[in-house]
Amino acid sequence: MDATGSINNDEIETMENEEEVIDDSEERELVTDSCSTKVLNSEEQPTDRYRLVYILFYLFGITSLVPWNFLITANDYWMYKFRDVTPNNVTMFVRKTQFQAEFTSYLNVATAIPNLVFLVLNSLYGHLVPLKTRLQGSLVVVTLTFLFTTALVQVDSDEWQSTFFIITIVTVVIMTAASAVFTGGIVGIASKFSKEYMAAVVAGQSLGGIIAAIAQIISLAFKISPLHSALIYFIIADIVVIISLISYALLYKIDFFTYHILRGNGMASNRHRDVSIVVIMKKIWVYAFSIFAVFAISMAVYPAVTVLVESHPVTKGTDWNNIFFVPVVNYLIFNCGDYSGRLAAGFLLRPTNQWLIAVASVLRVIGVPMLMLCNAQPRKHLPVLFLWDYEYIIIMILFAFSNGYLTNIVMINATRVVDIHEREKASSVIATMLCVGLTVGAAIGMLLVRLL
Repeated sequence: MDATGSINNDEIETMENEEEVIDDSEERELVTDSCSTKVLNSEEQPTDRYRLVYILFYLFGITSLVPWNFLITANDYWMYKFRDVTPNNVTMFVRKTQFQAEFTSYLNVATAIPNLVFLVLNSLYGHLVPLKTRLQGSLVVVTLTFLFTTALVQVDSDEWQSTFFIITIVTVVIMTAASAVFTGGIVGIASKFSKEYMAAVVAGQSLGGIIAAIAQIISLAFKISPLHSALIYFIIADIVVIISLISYALLYKIDFFTYHILRGNGMASNRHRDVSIVVIMKKIWVYAFSIFAVFAISMAVYPAVTVLVESHPVTKGTDWNNIFFVPVVNYLIFNCGDYSGRLAAGFLLRPTNQWLIAVASVLRVIGVPMLMLCNAQPRKHLPVLFLWDYEYIIIMILFAFSNGYLTNIVMINATRVVDIHEREKASSVIATMLCVGLTVGAAIGMLLVRLL
């Protein structure tokens, strides 16, 4: 400070440097124990060699929805576990038991509610636990619970289906809670990079659904028992999660990653700048509503209603009807359509007008009655208007494509209308609203199943 009481430029620069040291202390703690820290003092921005970080973000996107994708796609396994085991049960037509008809709806709720709760908790209190600890810890929990789920495949639960149902739901709740913590963290990290890395996480989530569906179809193609096919299927999920756990630990040794975590886009100096959730909501509330609408509408019928859709009666008795129809149409085709939409959105990034995005999100509601009027069984109230397979497939493709397209548009644009230091919080808000949509949609789905 000079004689006039003003602060000179050198002192200002010194104070800013001191503030920056404080501001990035949390990020420094994340990496100094496990990676090269030469990027801290380097003025040259590292490059993403071999696109390795981009590929890993894709992998983490896949992993973030492994519990959802692999559990919800294993329909044949759940149908076997909850089949009618009444001795000497002889009926001309085999109808779904109550557990079989409603299990998917309960599974939706068991994933949606803890997902929402822990995303909110992660957003509010996550800073109290180091990011690296949160993400690695959550992956460990997901791994252990999925290994437990895999072990249950070989357990005979015919005599205690109700208890097995409760154990399964509790396991899913724990697994989903851990997965939510991981998802919230990885989305926040992706927001610090260029938009293509956020797109990689979002697209990876959809690609995970495709992988899950293909793995299920392959396991069913061997025509082995539902238990053995589920065992193979869940082992694949275990491998994916374990690879992600190892990869995340190695991620901190990559200079490109640590550069963006510590200094990229000025994030270090802005890390602890006051971020008002009210200010952010004023900027992104239309996008928040849009993502809510997209997933509330999708979850209202997928998969609670769509998993009940059966092939046209003329295919009765064929492998297509008995084995492959649900895995191929309900899961593979839906996820391919969703993935295609996300890829298309990444290239086009249109529309950019937030109001057009909101209108398009709401207009998707027309898909709900159309899917309910497909050949979902059992049903007591509504007629079947779309009986043929091709009608159902066309409706499913359009519904899935619009889901993926609008999801990517919202996730990318929402973080571009806020200041750099607000992006992480904005991503958290969008992820939370997405989960609110999932929760509301899951609750609606339970009602719609009973209205069929």
